[in-house]
Amino acid sequence: MNFYLIIIISGVIGLLLTGNIFYKKRQKKPLVCPLKSDCNLVINSQFSHLFGIPLEVLGFIYYGLITLSYTIFYYTPQIQTENTVLMLLILTTIAFLFSVYLTLIQALALKQWCVWCLCSAFLCLIIFVLSIFMAHFSLFEVLNNNYQWLTVAMTISLILGVGGSSIYNLLYIKFLKDLKISKLEKETLRTISQVVWISLIVLTASGLGLYLSKPDIYNESASFLVKIFVMFFIIGGEILLNIVLAPYLIEVSDSATDTSTADLKYLRRISLAVSLTALVSWYTLLTYIILPLNLEASLSQLISYYLIAISIAIITSQVIDYILTVNKSHDN
Repeated sequence: MNFYLIIIISGVIGLLLTGNIFYKKRQKKPLVCPLKSDCNLVINSQFSHLFGIPLEVLGFIYYGLITLSYTIFYYTPQIQTENTVLMLLILTTIAFLFSVYLTLIQALALKQWCVWCLCSAFLCLIIFVLSIFMAHFSLFEVLNNNYQWLTVAMTISLILGVGGSSIYNLLYIKFLKDLKISKLEKETLRTISQVVWISLIVLTASGLGLYLSKPDIYNESASFLVKIFVMFFIIGGEILLNIVLAPYLIEVSDSATDTSTADLKYLRRISLAVSLTALVSWYTLLTYIILPLNLEASLSQLISYYLIAISIAIITSQVIDYILTVNKSHDN
């Protein structure tokens, strides 16, 4: 079967799937889950919106654009240009990475699976892979010709990521100070967390594009390889902080009892360590990106500097936790 048709069919299925979720939510009808899990908990959770927009609406728009674009390409392939190829590659890459993020939320935060959401993630994977094979131009040539735009995208996403992470961690540490959080603080943390994750997704997509545009040069660069190392720490830290620890701490604090107070204090120590480690990682990545590719420093040296910075961050976090504990004791 023609790959164009597979993408178009995937887009149509995605439209039907997201449309059905939207209809069921609007009509307040339960969504039946073949996995015998709680699909309704997933589609109505705190993670079911992006900046206030329901995810099924964003999904419907995405599948609509994909279906329309590849239908046009199917009947008039001659209008497919380098710019349209790049735009669709960026769109499908971001959609795929975002679907991975949503799958992690189901597994780690909600601990419930929605078969319809998993189907959507699988459709995003199919469209992402086939869109690469369907490009009429050399992928490497397209990326190389748009090197400057990829650099701009990476720079903007990095600035948003560093800024968002800084604000998020400051507010989060404020929350950890007294283990209480207001509704406004909760909504603010959630919004900033979404900014950080979108930045991280765009940063990953643009960074991958930059690498594929000049793989030979980047493979020989110690500073680039250490950026990959730091990125893994950032992704792991954000998963642990924003998807696992923060939602759980907020949920427990909302109904805190004497029994849960000890657990909250223990989790606070871990959260502070993860929070400062993630923050240091973002600023380390910013520093290493500013440095030239031909930096005269070995990979082991750059990694050592980063690990030293992380060690200092973890020690600092435990000092902060000790100060907060002492001050709380004095207040009592």
